[in-house]
Amino acid sequence: MTEKERILAVFNKHEPDKTPWYADLSYLYSSMMATKTLDKEFEGEEGYLKFHRELGAGICFYAPFPWKLNYSDKISYSTKTSGNERIIEFFTPIGNISCLWHYLPETYSWAITKHYVNSIEDMKIMGYIHEQTNYMENFSDFSRTAELWGNHGIAAAMPVIASAPFQKMLVRWAGVENTVNLHMDHEDDFKTILESIEFSELPIFDILCNSPCEYVEYAENLSSEVTGAGFFREFNMPHYQKRNALLHMAGKFTGIHIDGTLKPCLSMLAECGFDAAEAVTPYPIGDIMLKDLRKEAGDELIIWGGLPGALFSPLYSENQFISHLEEILQTFHRDSGFILGVADQVPPDGLISRIKLVREMIG
Repeated sequence: MTEKERILAVFNKHEPDKTPWYADLSYLYSSMMATKTLDKEFEGEEGYLKFHRELGAGICFYAPFPWKLNYSDKISYSTKTSGNERIIEFFTPIGNISCLWHYLPETYSWAITKHYVNSIEDMKIMGYIHEQTNYMENFSDFSRTAELWGNHGIAAAMPVIASAPFQKMLVRWAGVENTVNLHMDHEDDFKTILESIEFSELPIFDILCNSPCEYVEYAENLSSEVTGAGFFREFNMPHYQKRNALLHMAGKFTGIHIDGTLKPCLSMLAECGFDAAEAVTPYPIGDIMLKDLRKEAGDELIIWGGLPGALFSPLYSENQFISHLEEILQTFHRDSGFILGVADQVPPDGLISRIKLVREMIG
């Protein structure tokens, strides 16, 4: 079987000939580009695929969105970068909001140091921006990548990051503290704005339903200790249930990126209608032992992950890496609802030899 056939076998509740192995190598890849240590043969779209092929991992992320957006003439924005600082500002008739990012060269990553939403007035502007956003099909770019990857993987299509409006507030627009405070101090306005955002993004799901994609991944960056069971049930679950029902009617498989702590949200994902939980991070990095993952997830949910990205770092010994991988393959040996994956990315100091070792140990 090919890597694509293996993953589709799992989604269709069949047993593949061997464990599917998919790794998100984008973080390692981009850090190698930044340090100019990436071989020329791996540059560009075809090189990115070859990078995965050479290291023996299936490819799933990141294809172009099957949709694109533009704003009405009432919205404008600017992006200014100076040194390690970047400021993005939206200008609207009802006010402006801005976000400040800081680049961390030691980790090859950007961090938000000031969110767009810091008050209920900011949140109203955020809602207005979403109402003034238009969405269109972008099937050609997505299809080109899916065809390029062929049988070596499956191109994941993504809604907006994040999809659930409450999750969007937590991870992108407002941050944890601001989100909780706004909910406590302005509950009625808070809920009304989230409802308007959800409605404004429905066209994206109509596009996804009509797109050529086979699998849709919600890039929620879900962590149970951040979202919490109460907020998850009140805000996220109804959103996921409605959207997953639409996508399933259109014949799509769906998954959610849960790359943080797992209790208790992992146990609620099947009820949300998800086929898979992707980037599942077990102990020693996460909060659930490997042997308890299936019990926590339930029998129907596909577990995708299991191999913490940190274990690819030389900070962990080769014996620790091998021991954990052996435990994964033994624990899920007869489990047709499992996809081996990195939880959630191989880091910049990840050892390429260990990525190759996974393929060797799977066989």
